[in-house]
Amino acid sequence: MIPQRIFTVDFEGEGKILGSEQYYVPVREGALEKNLERMLSILESTGVAPSFFVLASTAEKYPNLVKRIAEKYDIGTHSYNHTLVNTQTIKEFSDDLKKSIDTIEQLTGKKVNKYRSPGFSLSSPEYMEQLIENGIEIDCSLASTNHFYGQKTTNLQTPHRIQLQNGIIKEFPITTFKCLWKNIGFTGGGYFRLFPYPMIKHTTKNQPYTMAYIHVSDIDSNKTKIKGLPYFVQFRRLVGTKGAEKKLIKWLNDFDFVDVNTANEKINWDKQPIISAY
Repeated sequence: MIPQRIFTVDFEGEGKILGSEQYYVPVREGALEKNLERMLSILESTGVAPSFFVLASTAEKYPNLVKRIAEKYDIGTHSYNHTLVNTQTIKEFSDDLKKSIDTIEQLTGKKVNKYRSPGFSLSSPEYMEQLIENGIEIDCSLASTNHFYGQKTTNLQTPHRIQLQNGIIKEFPITTFKCLWKNIGFTGGGYFRLFPYPMIKHTTKNQPYTMAYIHVSDIDSNKTKIKGLPYFVQFRRLVGTKGAEKKLIKWLNDFDFVDVNTANEKINWDKQPIISAY
């Protein structure tokens, strides 16, 4: 079996701290532009073409950056307001989702049929029904373990199909591995910045499926402490940023990654597991 290795980038600016919305990170002038420029340079040099999950409110503020991304790379939505799904009503979630899709499609001219929830917080079938109602065919939100922003939402750790009342959605869950007594995600965000590269390389090599994700701010080595943030929030925001870029380049050079669209086209979905959401 050929390993499935998928690389994705979450495009969003810093602002409210997810899960700790009372804390806010002031936007540094030019930081997002510089971080994206560096990310695009890394992708060009390594020959990796990821899927970008775009936060639509950031897209509105930086339309030229999003247009530039869309010229070359696969695009999905990462919501409009970056609010945890499990804190929203169904209507609030649906309105946010629709607004995000409309915003990104109008800016890029591309159809948006992929979704990743903020903090992997997509929480119940009723919300997933809204994905189908709004034209989303592929979701990359579910986790096979409890985590900071939500509970375990699937028992499967490879691509599968989810039967809902109004259709079927294709699911690319996040990747986890066993660490002591708990499954944890190792392929993105703070986990990627925290873990040493030999550990990431070994685990990637031995996984049949890897869903890798990174935020453009993860490679921002110029981040500084923000006065007033609790220690743990500060730690999660800053840990590993100094070495993340070098680590990312090694990872992308050591393995063959594709975007979500390419992976979707290569999979024989009739042979993938199908589970009921209810």
